[in-house]
Amino acid sequence: MLALALLAITVTGARARSFDITELIVPELVPPGQSEVEIECRYDANFTLLNWFKGVNEFFRYKPGAAPSTRSFPVLGVGRVELMTCGPTACRLRLGALTEDATGFYRCDIERDVPPYKFNTRSAYMQVHGHEHRRPLLEGLGEEFEEGQEMQAYCRGAPNAEIRWYINGREEEGMRGSPTLNRNASRLIFLGIPPMVTVQCAEFKFGKLSGSKEMKGKWKDHRKSMRDERPQEQKNSSTSMGRCVTFVLCTIYILFF
Repeated sequence: MLALALLAITVTGARARSFDITELIVPELVPPGQSEVEIECRYDANFTLLNWFKGVNEFFRYKPGAAPSTRSFPVLGVGRVELMTCGPTACRLRLGALTEDATGFYRCDIERDVPPYKFNTRSAYMQVHGHEHRRPLLEGLGEEFEEGQEMQAYCRGAPNAEIRWYINGREEEGMRGSPTLNRNASRLIFLGIPPMVTVQCAEFKFGKLSGSKEMKGKWKDHRKSMRDERPQEQKNSSTSMGRCVTFVLCTIYILFF
């Protein structure tokens, strides 16, 4: 009976455990001359997935029990993402080779994707000043595109660098360079998907991210241009007619009221 009572207490305590992010440590200001920072997400939760985001872009993922349990992704303004520790109570990262593009909101999400489903999030803003860092050259992407239009972009990195491509945050793994022959220049050809496409060129050296750059293209919505394709004379006539109707109505209102 005692064992059953202890088991019941343990189960009840596990169910009653909070699912909270207790603290998010992100520096508010990174002064000139400081090229790296540490950020930390502290929690009291039994989660199955943790994600770090800069804005809407994920740059780190921690999934306890998976192999591998962590994965990092390139993000604009952050040249290097290093894992310090991720465990039952906290996940701490070191961000290096920062540029002013690293300025923005940083968010930590924790999620339990098995019953009982739970989710929590917390964010903080970081301002980076006076940092310039060499980035790969990315060019050729049009500012606008039509649905299904073939698009292309060109990227050139430093010598002995490997170029990796990302479209809307997802890597085009088929474009990776050979491990024995790294490509420091690459051209990406793909189909545009509305409403917006974000293309990112990431430069890796010795398997580590050393720099990245991104461009965006917007879908050219023909419906906007088709709203009024009448000749200018007809538009002016319609405008004049509208003014005339307004004038007549106003006159009638004044005469009768």
